[in-house]
Amino acid sequence: MVLATASIDDPETWHLFANLDPEFSKMVEDGVKSRFHYEGPPLSLPETRARWNKMFRKDADLLLEATNGEVSEEEISIPVRDGSTVRALVYRRTCTPAQKGPLVIILHGGGFRIGNAEMEASACTGATQTYGAISVSLEYRLSPENKFPVAYEDAWDALLWLSRNASALGADLSQGFVFGGSSAGAHIVNPLVHRARDEKLEPPLTGVYLSVLPSLAPQNLTDEYKDLYRSREALKDGFTLTSKSIALPRHDFSSVESASLADWTCQFAAYFFQICGADLLRDEGLIYERELRLNYGGRTRVVVYNGLPHVFWYTHPSHSATEEFTKDTVLGLGWLLGKEV
Repeated sequence: MVLATASIDDPETWHLFANLDPEFSKMVEDGVKSRFHYEGPPLSLPETRARWNKMFRKDADLLLEATNGEVSEEEISIPVRDGSTVRALVYRRTCTPAQKGPLVIILHGGGFRIGNAEMEASACTGATQTYGAISVSLEYRLSPENKFPVAYEDAWDALLWLSRNASALGADLSQGFVFGGSSAGAHIVNPLVHRARDEKLEPPLTGVYLSVLPSLAPQNLTDEYKDLYRSREALKDGFTLTSKSIALPRHDFSSVESASLADWTCQFAAYFFQICGADLLRDEGLIYERELRLNYGGRTRVVVYNGLPHVFWYTHPSHSATEEFTKDTVLGLGWLLGKEV
């Protein structure tokens, strides 16, 4: 008997992506906790944010050090519509190139409530060091202090500002213009790609990076895909992300979730997806990629991490797949830029 293997081209096998990775299973058996596990007194949200920020700032410093001085980091403030500013980190090659590079903009995750620009330092330093990109890790104001649609408008305003100031930053958008995000950041990117298309952003985006994205509300699935949308229920009590932890107040993103599947397609750009097989968000990423590729002729590339949970590279960085994920991210961004190595 030939055992079935999981394939993105065969939705009936998607559930097999959830078969827990042996190395991760061993880590759990051995009591290896998530990097964010905390056994002290309960922390307030500001204290939790401060703890995460310190952790990721240390990571970013180590990543910069690992470039051996080839990549620099600059903190900038970008103005948004209500007079506030949002923080961003800009990564450039330290040697001045003869030609300006493409622009890569990435939004961090953190469930809309936690996170900072340093979280995407790995992707940004990688894109800068490998392809000469001007890479921007972009923040947005967090919930619950800032209700919907503040995070989305912050990201949109910053996207416009960066596109208009690209040359001053050292970028040439004709060389490539990539917009992406991880988890909550990818959730923000999705509708803004649609908005960029409808409002005729010039020059247009050339690539979209979506990592472990929440992309579809169950009520907005078409009949074609309802039977394929199984992971939210099957993995609701899984690792890292659960149905309880994903149940944000409706003001956080309910208006964005009201968009239909077709509303978020943009066949004018290439899409790179990273999907975790043991993630309750798995099927919405696979469905979205399938819709783009089969029904809209979109150019897509997908990497699925079999048997691994949501953002495993953050929660269990000692897992061997973390290095694979890092390499995949840089290669995927290179594919979006048309600059594979």
